[in-house]
Amino acid sequence: MELDAMLTDPARVEAWRLDETEILAAVPELVQDMRRREALLVRLVHEADQRCLPEHAGAADTTSWLAGATRMHRARAAQIVRLARELPLHPQMADVLNDGRIELAHVQVIVNFLARLAKLTRDFDIEPAETDWEHPDPETGRPDDCEAYLLIAAQVEDPTQLRARAREMEILFERDNDLPSDAENPELNEFHASATLGGRVLVKGSFDAETGEALQTALSGLSKPHPSTDDDGHPVRDPRTASKRRADALEHIIRGHLDNARGPMEGGERPHVTVTIDVDALRDAVSATAKVPVTGAWVGTGWAHHSDNATGPVDGREGCTSPAGSRPPRRYRRKHHASMPWAGPVSATVAARISCDAQVTPIFVDREGNPLDVGRTTRIISPKLRKALVARDCGCAFPGCGRPAAWTDAHHIWHWSNGGPTALSNLVLLCKKHHTIIHRNHWAVKIESDGHPWFTPPAWVDPLRRPRPAHNRRAIDTT
Repeated sequence: MELDAMLTDPARVEAWRLDETEILAAVPELVQDMRRREALLVRLVHEADQRCLPEHAGAADTTSWLAGATRMHRARAAQIVRLARELPLHPQMADVLNDGRIELAHVQVIVNFLARLAKLTRDFDIEPAETDWEHPDPETGRPDDCEAYLLIAAQVEDPTQLRARAREMEILFERDNDLPSDAENPELNEFHASATLGGRVLVKGSFDAETGEALQTALSGLSKPHPSTDDDGHPVRDPRTASKRRADALEHIIRGHLDNARGPMEGGERPHVTVTIDVDALRDAVSATAKVPVTGAWVGTGWAHHSDNATGPVDGREGCTSPAGSRPPRRYRRKHHASMPWAGPVSATVAARISCDAQVTPIFVDREGNPLDVGRTTRIISPKLRKALVARDCGCAFPGCGRPAAWTDAHHIWHWSNGGPTALSNLVLLCKKHHTIIHRNHWAVKIESDGHPWFTPPAWVDPLRRPRPAHNRRAIDTT
């Protein structure tokens, strides 16, 4: 069956009826036809862009119009628009694309290289000459020679191989140029880690070649497949995907780093994973997963912080016990979930799993769920007292801020040098910026009757000077 006949009504093509020869011949022809159609798409988008048709149709720009009209991913639409504007400047490349001999990914590699080449050779004295498109000399540094060379390579290599070849050419011109290579410039490194609305953490980054190689090397040994055997001794493949194995390897590296306490101090302690949970809720979660139910008296007004890099065992019943049969005060709202400083709310099941190999710091709270004082009255904030501060303020308490607790200082409301105690009732967590504002800009902070900090702005901010609550309020009275 000929390809033209298949394309007349692709949905009705019954692939199972085709013999091996027809399939082997049709697939490469179909891919070449798809490339020609992509080239046509680029030409049409170029014409629409030149005539400002997207703006006439009410779109903000050509990329928005293309993405909206086709439900195409915006990044893909932006790539097509860029190539639509670049290709008319490279007629030879356009001809090869129109013939279906290369794809848009090849064109993207070449266009990116030519943009980089212009920066690398702008101070070179390059003599103009006629380009032999069949036998180019890329070492001349002339854009046409380099383009011709890469076009020949693109017809026999995939985009990944072509990208490596283009990188080799970049290095050739970088030797005589002080301009740093993007691929080897650590100043361009980026790394993003942000919590999503669904509670997961999204990680995205870009690194220079040396750092990237170090990362790949560190992950390599830990991300290898681990085959096993079944009950009958037969080999079983590792069911994890490559991406899952790399994620497991990264987790192993991070936990090893935290367990060995190699990081710098934060808030007077080595970095570690911290989980805050109501002790009674922790017992419920442990009981639900343990083979033997956890028994004991009810732990009344207790919050527990668990750190996963400690070596001591945990006692889920540690805390302030109340007489048998007693119940929490009606106004006290028990927290059925746990929380982490960075990830936010997590299930009690996660806290139960972490508590199996963690150190517990009991922090006793009042009827409002507000931590009571812990630690000694000294100028230095003890680790236990800081944990209580984090449990109450969660981060920078200044209204509208909420920066993570690891980035904050413990501020004495009544300064210690003037007789102010180092106690929870005289402390508040503030980031560097708002710590300075409190000292210099006439903001007042006070721990009110609810046990939480309230901030009173200066008159030039609010003429009525109405107090504002802390950014993260732990206790909310719903009665």
